[in-house]
Amino acid sequence: NFELLETILWEPAGGYFLLAEHLHRLAESARYFSIPVDYNHLRHELELLAAPFDRPHRVRTLIASNGDITTQAIPLDSPPAQKRWRVAIARQSVNANDIFLFHKTTHRRVYNTAREAQPDYDDVILWNEQGQVTEATIANIVVQFGNDLVTPPINCGLLAGTYRAHLLARQAIRERVITIEELKRSDRIYLINSVRKWIEAELVA
Repeated sequence: NFELLETILWEPAGGYFLLAEHLHRLAESARYFSIPVDYNHLRHELELLAAPFDRPHRVRTLIASNGDITTQAIPLDSPPAQKRWRVAIARQSVNANDIFLFHKTTHRRVYNTAREAQPDYDDVILWNEQGQVTEATIANIVVQFGNDLVTPPINCGLLAGTYRAHLLARQAIRERVITIEELKRSDRIYLINSVRKWIEAELVA
């Protein structure tokens, strides 16, 4: 039993960041799982929720199997000086064919297990049976080799993040398989998502 999930950044200057991309991903998942979604009603709920906002918020949208919509919002304070996140490589591989890696839902067993096994780090880097890097538990990953910024292809077993798609469309990053050994030799590691955008990370375990 699970719900579809989208987490969207609302900003005073531009409203909901990448809203069309979030709704497109939601629609793809709703079709796959045969979940009815009233998108006009969803947009209306999001507009009502944001009406009183005067500073950035993280908005969480849940869609139940019967189409019921729940929205929640958390204010975001002005970000402090961005610290480099300490990340570790997951102790166990993920199954690249696990369907819940490709859809954003409340079924997060794979991610929770990885985090619980190594709770002392800011995030954990996942990898598949072939030793290919996939993603972190709350973000996609971008790895820098020289001037090249690359991110793993979806078929490695990972979520099609909206900010990842945004950067790919603008050719700011490109897709390439990244092995664990390559990750260890990389120049820089970044975690990306549509709420936090770019976070530099340091591989420490």
